[in-house]
Amino acid sequence: MSRILTSIAAGLLLSGSLALAQDTDKPQKTLTIGDKAPSIKDVSWIKGKPVEAFKEGETYLVECWATWCGPCIRAFPHLSKLQKQYKGKLRILGVGVWERGDDPMPMVKEFVAKQGDKMDYTVGLEMNDSIAKNWMGPAGQNGIPCGYLVGKEGRIEWIGHPGTIDPVLESYFAGTWDREAFAVDFKKEQEEERVMRTLTPVLRQASQSGNYTKAFEAIDAAAAKHPDMTVLMETKFQMMLMSDDHAKDAYSLGDSVLMNNWDNAQMLNSVSWSVLTNPNIKHRDLNFAMKAAERANQLTENKDASILDTLARAYFDKGMVDKAIATQERAIQHAPEGQKDEMKETLEKYLEGQPKVG
Repeated sequence: MSRILTSIAAGLLLSGSLALAQDTDKPQKTLTIGDKAPSIKDVSWIKGKPVEAFKEGETYLVECWATWCGPCIRAFPHLSKLQKQYKGKLRILGVGVWERGDDPMPMVKEFVAKQGDKMDYTVGLEMNDSIAKNWMGPAGQNGIPCGYLVGKEGRIEWIGHPGTIDPVLESYFAGTWDREAFAVDFKKEQEEERVMRTLTPVLRQASQSGNYTKAFEAIDAAAAKHPDMTVLMETKFQMMLMSDDHAKDAYSLGDSVLMNNWDNAQMLNSVSWSVLTNPNIKHRDLNFAMKAAERANQLTENKDASILDTLARAYFDKGMVDKAIATQERAIQHAPEGQKDEMKETLEKYLEGQPKVG
């Protein structure tokens, strides 16, 4: 089960490597919650009625995708369902980004045509990297699919994975959406991304060389300046797990990470999933992973699909197949439409008693 994790640290933890834009000292423009949405005019529209500008009083979901992005493709039916559900209230604009080649338009047009009703909303392709430069980069978004909810005032209301937008739309159209509260959380996330970006060179070097000493020193220094930024110690813990010299000692720090985040369900889930699935980990403590996942599930009252999916994996890897199956079935019940098919595939593997890959 893939996780869309936007932080630089998360990219390192899941893959063991960093593939990031080059660092620069030049001031970068930013895009955050409450800002006016950037222009949409430099998009070539392939399907649906073209959009030249956002109209006041109308609501849009700008969803960034690519032909080579598996999670994007799996999200198409969910977006089509949302377009039908909110017909007359919401207009979904699927804009292709980061496509390869000098002239990707013919290939993208053919791809969209083959999708048929799976992409039953307005679809286009960015020109001159317009969305990458004016939306993705300024908002600090490094992964797709990525959605931007543009409200009736033409301002950004929400940024995130389109598979998680259902409750946001429900709240927005019910008039209960709290943009300011979400902005606070998003600003904190962006600040953490900026701090992690400053660590990028040393983390990359450590990942490539296998020598983590300087990385640990840099993380400790950053943690001294940002004591509330718990992702730093999580990053150190994960890097220790990938080190031949530190893997067996990592879980003493891991226990501290769990306790410091004991009421943070998403952080606990992230730690558990990485311990369970990161192929670069040298020593995998399944009891530790299960403890984190069970606490995350407790905090979310047995209703969060992604957390239930993680917990099911922990049970399966521990040989508790019946509990894994029951938990995965519950995950499917609570999953957004865009995630159900992948979770069902996982359930089939559990029913067959096969190890889950990935």
